[in-house]
Amino acid sequence: MAPGSRERTGSVLSTTGPPRAVLDAVASCPLPSLLLAVPSERILAASPVADRILCPDGGSAVGRSLEEFTADEPTGALELLLEGRLDGYEARRTIVRAGRSESVTVWLRLADPRGDRRFAMAFLLPDPTFLGEAIHRPDGMTAEAVVGSTDPHVIVDRISADVQGLTGHEPSDVVGQSLFRLVLPADVTALLGALAQSAATGLGATLAVRVQMYGSVVHRCQLLTLPLVPAPSFAFAFLDDDVTAGPLTSAVGIRQALWQFDESLRSATSSRLAARSDAVPGLNRLSGRELQIVTRLLNGDRVPAIAEALFLSPSTVRNHLSAVFRKLRVASQQELIHLLRRTDRSPAGS
Repeated sequence: MAPGSRERTGSVLSTTGPPRAVLDAVASCPLPSLLLAVPSERILAASPVADRILCPDGGSAVGRSLEEFTADEPTGALELLLEGRLDGYEARRTIVRAGRSESVTVWLRLADPRGDRRFAMAFLLPDPTFLGEAIHRPDGMTAEAVVGSTDPHVIVDRISADVQGLTGHEPSDVVGQSLFRLVLPADVTALLGALAQSAATGLGATLAVRVQMYGSVVHRCQLLTLPLVPAPSFAFAFLDDDVTAGPLTSAVGIRQALWQFDESLRSATSSRLAARSDAVPGLNRLSGRELQIVTRLLNGDRVPAIAEALFLSPSTVRNHLSAVFRKLRVASQQELIHLLRRTDRSPAGS
């Protein structure tokens, strides 16, 4: 591949593993993503942004191990993935770039959790200002997650309104239930192990689970957890896993998996930020998307920036905000921010 083409299409490595169409799909993705061989962490495909993060002076990261770019020791979580105890995990790594070190959050998730454990997707998440450019979500790659949080006893204390579409039950039916009650009994042991790993490391984890509550329809989901304080409480995001074709046999499948993973990361992070505002009346009536918008607004983002970050139009963001105003009984963005910040400052139990 010509050197100048890296900025347009990323880079790939000829391999007897995933089909070329799958590698090309990763290489053309606007997200900072990689496809890795496991357990070597050899980079098989890199998006243009990922190449630029790892090789700021040009060239490609493809063909090299991800460990070659890091200045710290591996986390050891890869062994848990190979043993089938996790489907993905968060790590904070130090990337050496052009003689300088930069802290980067790395999320790694199996490319096909239901089958092959030889390949994984990796996301490189530096400081948001690092990229200096907008990322646009392709048509048809939208996804919304059910988000919530638990108390230190792993009892659900908040969950978004769209849980009804996943379980057939209102948020009020789910709040007060153990998180373990939301998955099939056969998945409880794996979930317990993932939560224990997350609590012990202070880092996130992902796991494929089957969601069901009181005989509702079973949904295959990706569950992403992030530890909260006090431990062992968690923020979480359930993303309905509707990829019917195996990601490693379909370019469409791997693209969908990449964007779904991106959405679950954003949703779980929003849930973590919102966990401090649980006392706001009506917060459980918000959808996962509305919660994302509210937390970004609270963080100081304006509508255009929120729209760009969430791959939505400004008018869609405003429509979501109008729905939030009705649900929380406020009349403006400033009144909403005042309500949330006032709750955040209130002593527990007040």
